[in-house]
Amino acid sequence: MADLALTVPDAPLALSEHALAIGQEFPNVETCRRKLKDIAIALHFDLRIVKSDRSRFIAKCSKEGCPWRVHVAKCPGVPTFSIRTLHGEHTCEGVHNLHHQQASVGWVARSVEARIRDNPQYKPKEILEAIRDQHGVAVSYMQAWRGKERSMAALHGTFEEGFRLLPAYCEQIRKTNPGSIASVFATGQENCFQRLFISYRASIYGFVNACRPLLELDRAHLKGKYLGTILCAAAVDADDALFPLAIATVDVENDENWMWFMSELRKLLGVNTDNMPRLTILSERHKSIVEAVETHFPSAFHGFCLRFVSENFRDTFKNTKLVNIFWNAVYALTAAEFESKITEMVEISQDVIPWFQHFSPQLWAVAYFDGMRYGHFTLGVTELLYNWALECHELPIVQMAEHIRHQLTSWFNNRRDIGMSWTSILVPSAEKRILEAIADAHCYQVLRANEVEFEIVSTERTNIVDIRSRVCSCRRWQLYGLPCAHAAAALISCGQNAHLFAEPCFTVASYRETYSEMINPIPDKSLWRELGEGTEGGGAKVDITIRPPKTRRPPGRPKKKVLRVENFKRPKRVVQCGRCHLLGHSQKKCTKPI
Repeated sequence: MADLALTVPDAPLALSEHALAIGQEFPNVETCRRKLKDIAIALHFDLRIVKSDRSRFIAKCSKEGCPWRVHVAKCPGVPTFSIRTLHGEHTCEGVHNLHHQQASVGWVARSVEARIRDNPQYKPKEILEAIRDQHGVAVSYMQAWRGKERSMAALHGTFEEGFRLLPAYCEQIRKTNPGSIASVFATGQENCFQRLFISYRASIYGFVNACRPLLELDRAHLKGKYLGTILCAAAVDADDALFPLAIATVDVENDENWMWFMSELRKLLGVNTDNMPRLTILSERHKSIVEAVETHFPSAFHGFCLRFVSENFRDTFKNTKLVNIFWNAVYALTAAEFESKITEMVEISQDVIPWFQHFSPQLWAVAYFDGMRYGHFTLGVTELLYNWALECHELPIVQMAEHIRHQLTSWFNNRRDIGMSWTSILVPSAEKRILEAIADAHCYQVLRANEVEFEIVSTERTNIVDIRSRVCSCRRWQLYGLPCAHAAAALISCGQNAHLFAEPCFTVASYRETYSEMINPIPDKSLWRELGEGTEGGGAKVDITIRPPKTRRPPGRPKKKVLRVENFKRPKRVVQCGRCHLLGHSQKKCTKPI
């Protein structure tokens, strides 16, 4: 009974929504047409338009002999229309099947506009199912698809308009966020879009002044109307979260565009190179990336993403025991430890020798890689880019750039608040590792050689620690930037606080500095022409007309997911532990002590 009481009051509202009355007014004839179309669909009868012009609109029920008829005319002296004549009773049985003539593409677009606004990924299949459930009307897949396209264009503009707005958009970024870099480049006599580069001053300041000198490089392919590729250079903040530095959209991924992207990145960092140590760059080391890094960052340490290397090794040998030994070799801190693991692998398969010649350990192994990874080995930017590609591929390029800016703004604001709430010296992730090192330090015997050198004795081996140079013979301190258990034992023995001997990039102060700058909002596009017309933008004038690139999406339904070619060659997934990296169990079931 309670349920019935709740539903009764809604019935009159539903009826009144579709009721018409003589004298009822509409702002214009189009609104009138839409209202009558909605009523015809809701009450399941077909509408036939008798007259429709600037001064009147006459419609009747399409069933022969049914008296339902409405006459709407323009009111004198005002733009509104009002109902003059109305026969509101039906004698016909109406429409019994699910197909309705009034359910046009335009009606579908209006029906789903609110949902599309909230979720641009709303699929045509979901649209036709929702319309059938809500309105009792069946539309085809193509009607749903075209309705979504029309709704997206009404909400966000067309893809073509997005390219035309790029010069003015870049100008607004530079005006609202001084010190930012935003440039668009066109090619050919038709000014077809080629490249867009954006880096906000807040990101530049945070990277140069507080982040570790480590950059990830990767790309993701777009599958929108004009395809394209997103390129990104991202850093890592003090608490190991991704920190995008520069984002570019290019018409196609090739050697030329990667060379341009790294050139822009070099210019961005050029004024700060005196204060910045040598960069460590991680990527999948495709030929285009390798050449671009060697050209513009010749002194950088360019290493492999360990996920890429390990997956290649696993796919090549398909041997669980070999993969487990491989991961032990990856994290071996010294050359001697690494070589012993290689020997174990060679005993199982001689084929690993040519593989190691192709993937040189100097580019990925902890024991041999010269750059500073600070314990960061895989590309977090890959997942981020693929998420952006999935979320934005149906948006015009300006809307895509705005989506990314909104996400960056949200990250900056949230992380700024989080950083201000911390009261420790180090960020939580570094604090956890330091506490683990301090706990393990109690197992060692400490022998002091002089003021700065210590001999740390255990049942396994003896290590030498120099607290002035911040090095340990196990190499963990200098490789990871945080005191190891041996260093913690030495520091505790002489009354020092181990937290103060971590690299500055792990401190709460650095974290706060990273997100100290604001990413400012950008005015609505209706104000761009007034604010920026006729000014020079980076790479293009604001009043230049940039046309879409020549690359068009091929006909047919696009793939549902953005996948790399390598994924199609992979065997069935084997569970791999995220803590010890051994195969056959998950992190939750790992028995290795933390």
